[in-house]
Amino acid sequence: MTRWTYRPTLIAGTSRPDDYVVRRDGRDVGRVMTERLGMGVGGSELVWWWGTWTYPATHGYAPTLEEALERVREEATDDLPDSDVKGR
Repeated sequence: MTRWTYRPTLIAGTSRPDDYVVRRDGRDVGRVMTERLGMGVGGSELVWWWGTWTYPATHGYAPTLEEALERVREEATDDLPDSDVKGR
């Protein structure tokens, strides 16, 4: 049985709200985070960006966290990069 989890993304020891690494069976396979669309033109629509780190890598947008997590679960393949850092 596949175990899916997610945890806050840490960059230089710091996390930000609504930014998560998605894990499958203990290995990082993707990321979900909020993003404001159209910031350069004054837009304010808040959506969830999602992306996978498996091959082929895919990404897109979803209206909710739950839908973004589901997209990562659907798109993350078994082809994981060899450079995954252990112990996170």
